[in-house]
Parts: sequence; structure tokens; C-alpha cells
Amino acid sequence: MKNITFKKATIAHKKIIFSWLAEPHIQEFWDNTQAHKDDILNFMDGRKKPSSYCNGKYVYWIGYTDSVPYAMLMTLEETNEDKIGELKLSNLSKTGNTYGLDYMIGNKEYFGKGFGARTLIDFIDFFRNEFDNKADTFFVDPEIENTRAVRVYEKAGFKHVSNFIMEGDCSGAGKLHHLLIKNFEARKG
Repeated sequence: MKNITFKKATIAHKKIIFSWLAEPHIQEFWDNTQAHKDDILNFMDGRKKPSSYCNGKYVYWIGYTDSVPYAMLMTLEETNEDKIGELKLSNLSKTGNTYGLDYMIGNKEYFGKGFGARTLIDFIDFFRNEFDNKADTFFVDPEIENTRAVRVYEKAGFKHVSNFIMEGDCSGAGKLHHLLIKNFEARKG
């Protein structure tokens, strides 16, 4: 399998990200609200202004295989100061940092070729080594109908913890979601 690398999204990725967001397979489960699109643009512009979308806390990443962009990932540090609900609060890391992940393969040519779980595994390794070495807990919370995503997350080592109703004003609010978690031992030093 080809080499997978990751970079933070920049304005150079705008066209490809927004073309992916227009794809039917993305629109089915991905947040396509204007607030989310504005937050992506704000991030790519260096977060020069406040964002109402999750308080501007998302970091957007592009996954590449060789030099071809094919996926976007989002990370959000989850803390006990956030309004994340009792289920997530009770599963926050006690020894390190916890991050929520969201993920899409935007380029359909990479479906069915083993990139789903491998991208997540490689991204978490990259993230822990290059971005936050104290990250030891990762949450994913796909809608219950998104069975394809659940299979990918489980293949990547995430364990189902519980189901819950998504709260707040985000896409998916009021719908039943799975909470899946991947834990690591805390790193020394």
C-alpha cells in the first residue's frame, strides 16, 4: 500500500475540500452547514477572527497518499470545560489528552482499497508523534445509520462504548449516535 502523510489544511486545499463537501456520499453524514464551511475557511485563513462553530477549536487535516489528497480529518480537544455531555465527560482521559475525531475519504477512487482504517491508524500515530504526545484517548461518534463508518472505526481499533443522542446545535443534533473510543497507555515524560 502507498505511503500516507498528513498536513494541516491550508487555503491551497479550499477547492478540493469544497468539492468533497458537495459529493453525495459526504453530504449523507457530514456537517454541511454554512457555519461549518465558514469554520473551515477561518481555519485555513489562520483563525484571524472568532468562530461560533465549536468555539473555533477544530483543526483540519488533509490526508495524502503519495502526493494525492484523498481525505480530510478533523480533531478537537475534548475537555471537562466543554459541554460534551456526561457520557463523554466520564470517558475523558485521566492521564493525558482526549481528542474527538471526524474523518472522510473525499476522493471516491480510494473507496474499497483498504484506506479507511489504515488512514485512521496512521493519522493517530502521526498525531501522537508530531502534534500531541500526551494524546491517549480518541473519540468518534458516527450516526447510528452510518454503518460503513462504524466498521472502519472498529477495524482501526475503536471500541463501542455506548449510544447517545447528540446534543447542541451541530449537524446530527437530536439523532442517535455511537460513541467509540480508542485508548493508549500514557507516555512517560
